[in-house]
Amino acid sequence: MCGIFGCVGNNNVSSLLIDGLKRLEYRGYDSAGLCIQKSDSSFEILKSSNSNYPVAVLEKLVNSSKISGNLGIGHTRWATHGVVNNENTHPHLSFTKSVSLVHNGIVENYDDLKKFLLRNNVPIQSQTDSEIIAHLIDLKLNCKLDIEKALLSTLKMLEGINSVALMSKTFPDKIYAFSSDSSGGLIIGENKYNKFISSDSYALESFSDFINFTDKDELIVISRNSVKIINDLNSSRIPKKINVSKKPEVQKDLNGNFETNFILEKEIFEQNTILSNLINKRIFKNIEDKFPEINKHKLLNSRKFIFSGMGSSYNAAHYGSLLFEEILNIESKLEFSSELKNKKIIDPKGTTLFAITQSGETADTIEAIKNCKNQGVNVIAIVEEANSKAAKISDSYLLLETGKEISVAATKTFSSTLIICLSLCIQIANLLNINSKEIVKLLKAFVTLNENISKVLACCDYNYQDVSEYISNSKNVFLIGKNLTYPIVREGSLKFQEISKINSNAFVEGELKHGPNALLERKSLVFSVIGPDDNIKKSINTLREINSRNADIITISFSANDEIRELSKYNFLIESDNPYLFPILAVLPLQKLSFLSAVKSGLDPDRPKNLAKTVTVE
Repeated sequence: MCGIFGCVGNNNVSSLLIDGLKRLEYRGYDSAGLCIQKSDSSFEILKSSNSNYPVAVLEKLVNSSKISGNLGIGHTRWATHGVVNNENTHPHLSFTKSVSLVHNGIVENYDDLKKFLLRNNVPIQSQTDSEIIAHLIDLKLNCKLDIEKALLSTLKMLEGINSVALMSKTFPDKIYAFSSDSSGGLIIGENKYNKFISSDSYALESFSDFINFTDKDELIVISRNSVKIINDLNSSRIPKKINVSKKPEVQKDLNGNFETNFILEKEIFEQNTILSNLINKRIFKNIEDKFPEINKHKLLNSRKFIFSGMGSSYNAAHYGSLLFEEILNIESKLEFSSELKNKKIIDPKGTTLFAITQSGETADTIEAIKNCKNQGVNVIAIVEEANSKAAKISDSYLLLETGKEISVAATKTFSSTLIICLSLCIQIANLLNINSKEIVKLLKAFVTLNENISKVLACCDYNYQDVSEYISNSKNVFLIGKNLTYPIVREGSLKFQEISKINSNAFVEGELKHGPNALLERKSLVFSVIGPDDNIKKSINTLREINSRNADIITISFSANDEIRELSKYNFLIESDNPYLFPILAVLPLQKLSFLSAVKSGLDPDRPKNLAKTVTVE
C-alpha cells in the first residue's frame, strides 16, 4: 500500500521528491520520509509521522533544513508491520548505515529472515519487515559481492510481493530498484533533465515525457545518464518507452457552493459534469460501437459474466451483476476479488470477467485477473488509469474518465462505474438484438438524469445539515434495500464506516427480521432506500416494524407516498421512476450525509484513519 518515489537529476531533487510523494500520499497517510544522497555520498534523512498530513510536515522539514543533493528516494507509509512512529518510518538504514532503502509489500518470510540476521549479530532497530531487506543487502556487500549480485541474491531470498528502491554509499550516484510483482511493481519515468522511479504512473504524469514498465524480478539501475534493466547477471533489456499524456488534475466547471475546503466535497459535486460527459460518450454518441476498446467476438460468445471487485468496486460490481441478469437474461455472478483469485472457473472459455478496480492497482483484483486469464477467461478491466497494472494485464479495459480521485472514499468513480455497467448492458443488448421495453425506457430516462443529479446535489429540497447532525449523534446506523438498491445501501454503509467512523451495517430489507431486529432500540437509525421496482406495501410494513421498536427512520424513495413520509423522520424524494437509474441518484444523499456527518464530528473526510486509497498488499 505504500508509495515509493525516487529521482536522479542534474540539480537538487528534494522539491521533486516532495511533489512525487504528494501524488503518492493516497497510498498511505501514516508517515512519510525521504533520503538525499549528498555530493560526498553521505545520506541525509528526514521523516514525518503522527500527523494526518505527513508529506506537508515533511515539506516544511525539507524547506527548513535546506537539504540538497542530486539523487534521493522517498516513501509514504501505510503501516502493516509496526506502529506508526519515526522509527518505523522509511527510509531505513542498514546496520553499517551504507544502504538507505524504501519498500512496498510484505516480506512473508520475515520471521525466518529476522532470526537469520540476529544469528549474524545484526541489530534490528524497528518493528518493520522493510528494515531487514536493507540489512540483508548490507551483509552481502560486506562479503565483497558486487551490488548487482547482492541485490539479485537478496531478491531471491524474499517471499511475497515486494518492491524496493535504495541507494548505496559504496556504489553511489545511482538508484537501484527491484520488484517481485509479476504485473510490474515499479515504473520508470524520464524527462530531459531527470529520471524517476515510482510505485505507479500517476506520480510520474506531471514530471515525465515518457514512462517504462518493469517486469518481475528485474533489477533497475538509474543514473543521471542512463537507465539499465537487468534480467539476470548475464542479460539486460532496453526499456520500452511509452509517451505520457498529461491530464487535468481536477474538473474546472464544478457546480455548488462549497462550505469546506475538503476535496471530498468537490469530488461529490464533480459527479454532475463527469456523469454527463460519460453518458454523452457511451450512451448518446451517434455511433453503433460505443466500446471500440473491447473484443466484441469474445463478448458475444460469453455464456456467463463475472463481476468482481473489493470495497466500493465490489458494490458497483454487485449492481452490474444484477443489471446483466435482469436486462440481458444471461447468467452473471458476483465475486469478491479476494475469493476469485483462488477459484476454479467453470466454462472459462465461455466466460467474461469484468474486473472493477478504480485505481487499477488493487492487489486482490490483480491476482483475480491473473487467475482468470490463466484459465482462459476473457478479462475486461474497468479502471481509471490506462497505465495501471489491471489495464496492462487484462485483455482490454474501459476507462471511468473521472479524473484522479484523491479522497480515500470513492464517490465519483463509484457513480461512473454504474454508468459504465449500464452502457455495457445497453451495448450488449444492441449487439444481441435485444430490443426490450426496459432498454427503450432506460434510454428515454437518461435524458433527465443529469437534471435529477443536479437537484439532489443542490440541497434545495433536502435538509442535509439537520440530517447529518442527527446521524452524527446516532448510536447505530442500519441501511436496508432490496434488489438494485441493495448494492447502494452497502455502499452507503461503507461510506458511513470510512468517512464518518459510524458503526453501520447494510441488510436486504427482508433480512431485518431474521436477526438484525434484535439490535434495534431507541437512538438506532435505519435508512431505507425504496426503489421503483420495490413492493411499496411490503416496504411500508417493514417501516412500521422498525417504528414499533423505537428506532428512527430516514427514507430515500422515488414515491411521494404519504405513509412513507409519516413513518420517516426525514424523507429524501428522488425524482426517478426508472429502477436502473434510481440507484445512481439514491447514492448521492448517502455520500453527502456521510461527508457532512464526518465534518460535524471533527473528522477529516479526505483522509480517514487507518485507510489508504489503494490496497496494494493482499
